Amino acid sequence: MSTICNVCRANIISPIYESSDDRSITTMNKLIEGKTRVYFCDGCSHLQTNELPNLVEYYAQEYEINTASEDIDQLYKVVDGKLVYRAEHQAATLLSKVDFPVGARVLDYGCAKSPTLRNVLSARPDIEPFLFDVTDRYIPSWKTFPKMPQWSTHTPSAEWAGSMDVVLSFYALEHVAMLYQAIENIKALLKEGGTFYFIVPNVYQNLADFVVADHVNHFSAGSLIRLLELHGFGDVAVDDGCHDAAFVVTARLLAAPSNTLTQVSNFDKLRVAAQRMADYWQGITARIQQFEKDAGGGQVAVYGAGFYGSFIYSSLVNPTNVVCFIDRNKHLEGTLLNEKSIYAPEQMPHTVSHVLVGMNPRVAKANIAEIEGWQERSLSFFFL
Repeated sequence: MSTICNVCRANIISPIYESSDDRSITTMNKLIEGKTRVYFCDGCSHLQTNELPNLVEYYAQEYEINTASEDIDQLYKVVDGKLVYRAEHQAATLLSKVDFPVGARVLDYGCAKSPTLRNVLSARPDIEPFLFDVTDRYIPSWKTFPKMPQWSTHTPSAEWAGSMDVVLSFYALEHVAMLYQAIENIKALLKEGGTFYFIVPNVYQNLADFVVADHVNHFSAGSLIRLLELHGFGDVAVDDGCHDAAFVVTARLLAAPSNTLTQVSNFDKLRVAAQRMADYWQGITARIQQFEKDAGGGQVAVYGAGFYGSFIYSSLVNPTNVVCFIDRNKHLEGTLLNEKSIYAPEQMPHTVSHVLVGMNPRVAKANIAEIEGWQERSLSFFFL
């Protein structure tokens, strides 16, 4: 049961993790058939998930990010009670890291609605925006851009070759099984000396990424540098501190590729950390079901209407005891997940006695402690 590394093309003999049943969960919180298997590459430290055969249909028919309205965005974090959304944070980070030339030609690759570039145009209206995605479904949104963009779907326009000052990609490369081809496509779009700037999840800071079925690539800083150097990029900078649970990467297309590859640092620590994540997910279902049993049939709420919450819900023996999901994202209030209503924390019914917290374990307890009114209630919590 071997696979080929998407980064360095080494042969990986066996997985370090295999899901216990034949169901996997996607980014869109959809259950699909097939086991999730995760491999660790001893050549470059890349973590990689097998591509399930029905993912092609999933991307074509179900995968969509924030298409319900122009206002919808994903909640990034809560800072001193203020909701900060992902696109505004990403735009601010991008503007701090990339020095755009006046009138820069900027392409958002795999852009969906391209909310980050929308925000950037508010500060830099001189930028010439270009948009690319593998589906046509976002075209109505592109037509409402603050500055009319050029766009292409399915394949990048041949007229763009070698003309871009900057190519952007936000949370796209983790989905790409043909990673070599994607990086070559991006390379062909850039001017010599042009900048490739992208964000991908950091599985070592958000362990949910480890078992997301449609995230076939789980990068380390080392595997990112190796990937870019193999494709002729230099001046590679990988920042794991400016965006929560993500790598923010900047690289420059060289006139001639270097013959020297940077060695992967902390290789042994990465392998140990990867195996620790594999062991964690192997035993988490039993813990969830024990908490469910301890609840004794009482009413249960799941905090978190994202991947963690969906994973918890799918692991329950009797999910009918879940009366609602709780989430602080105002755009989700009043909607449904698994046919259960999503409420703000202050709207949680008083009949709820047990709360399964579906959040990144690094921040879950601190975030729950900030919810006014819950500390006075006699609630039992489960933390991943």
